[in-house]
Amino acid sequence: MSEAPTYEISFMLRRILVPFDGSSLSLKALNIAVDLARHYGSQLTVLYVKVPGETGDPLNLARSAVGKKITNVRYKTIELKENESISSIILKEVVEESYDLIVVGARGKTSYFDLSIGSIPLALAVNSTCSVLIVR
Repeated sequence: MSEAPTYEISFMLRRILVPFDGSSLSLKALNIAVDLARHYGSQLTVLYVKVPGETGDPLNLARSAVGKKITNVRYKTIELKENESISSIILKEVVEESYDLIVVGARGKTSYFDLSIGSIPLALAVNSTCSVLIVR
């Protein structure tokens, strides 16, 4: 016997943004965001900020992780320009697109495993105009 779906339309979580870099914590954040989007009927945007010279596209990993779990999802890549930071690009995206929630991993692809939270999630939590869910 399976449970009945708990789908609700939420006006508090209409739009969810997931900054994605392909790290294990960003993948975990994506899975949580997908679950929230399914439950609340939210539109989900997966954002990859591409650093110049970086090869590969982590959005392929995101596409395969999301699969057919939700249909209201879009994938977006923004190129990092000189004199910009990843966090400033994400914050600009939040304001321009009116997101209600950011779901972000506590750390990205950093080699400093002693850090409990990285600079980007910290900047988002401090400066964002919307709620931020930091996933560990």
